[in-house]
Amino acid sequence: MKQTLSKFLLCSALLLSASTLPYLTCSASAESTSSTVLSQGSTGTQVSLLQTNLKVLGYFKYDIATGYYGSMTSQAIVDFQQAYSLPTTGIADLKTQTAITNALIKKKIVADSYNYLKTPYVWGGTNPGIGFDCSGFIYYMFSTHGVSMNRTSSAELFQMGTTVSRSKLQPGDLVFFSINTPGVVDHVGIYVGGGQFISATRSAGIAVQTLDNNSYWTPRYLGAKRVY
Repeated sequence: MKQTLSKFLLCSALLLSASTLPYLTCSASAESTSSTVLSQGSTGTQVSLLQTNLKVLGYFKYDIATGYYGSMTSQAIVDFQQAYSLPTTGIADLKTQTAITNALIKKKIVADSYNYLKTPYVWGGTNPGIGFDCSGFIYYMFSTHGVSMNRTSSAELFQMGTTVSRSKLQPGDLVFFSINTPGVVDHVGIYVGGGQFISATRSAGIAVQTLDNNSYWTPRYLGAKRVY
């Protein structure tokens, strides 16, 4: 009952934070950290879960979750907040914990996306049995991992979420390109980290490409959005 209530509260918070994202809703199956603010001096299982999640994301450096919110946990939160352009307070407030939950889900999306490499390109395709187009692949990956999203186009996706600078790209952010008409969004992919993104291409199907120093993709890059 307590776990269900925690997920309900977090889901409500996610819905509020996504109120400007008309195509996204929260799934109750999403991982959660805590529905309460955690800060230095906090103790207990909620802190342990927070530390475990931060470790999965690469921010908590201690070998085990201690259950005590000390300076190391505070620094891990600061590092995460800096990476995700949040106020760097060192306090795990609800906004920060929502971002951690979203980052965990997007980490799974990125890992799973590699299972569809070489799936053929099909205009309008939204599943691996048929094939994908670029926005159909986004729709499938996010929906499969519990993020409800209306089927839409790359241009419409570009109107969602918050703008992310190139230097602040994080795994799971969406990157956008202009392929046919200069300045017009007509392609979208998922940033996977390390300067690379994965998307549905006409020539190779689902493929990983380099974002920087790429003669084809670099000059066509238009920007990035964090939609979840």
